[in-house]
Amino acid sequence: MANQLDPMDIKQIITLHLDGDSNRKIGKTLGISRNTVNAYMKLFKACEYSLQELLEFETGSLVELFSSHTTIKNPKFDKLLGYFEKVYHARD
Repeated sequence: MANQLDPMDIKQIITLHLDGDSNRKIGKTLGISRNTVNAYMKLFKACEYSLQELLEFETGSLVELFSSHTTIKNPKFDKLLGYFEKVYHARD
């Protein structure tokens, strides 16, 4: 999850999941990857709040709760990403 999701996207993921949509369909509906949806679903299950409670959170509270999980800030990740960019350029 290299990009941070908007709190409204987080609420939409929860709402669509509660409506019975699959993670694949949620991703397609919101224009995000299924893996991003999967990652957030794992985060939701790991937190101490139910999905219904999370829906009631204000925007600021959601950002506080999930901001550290939404953006990868890791030197090893950056180095690995740089490596893959070089590989992709070499293929072209």
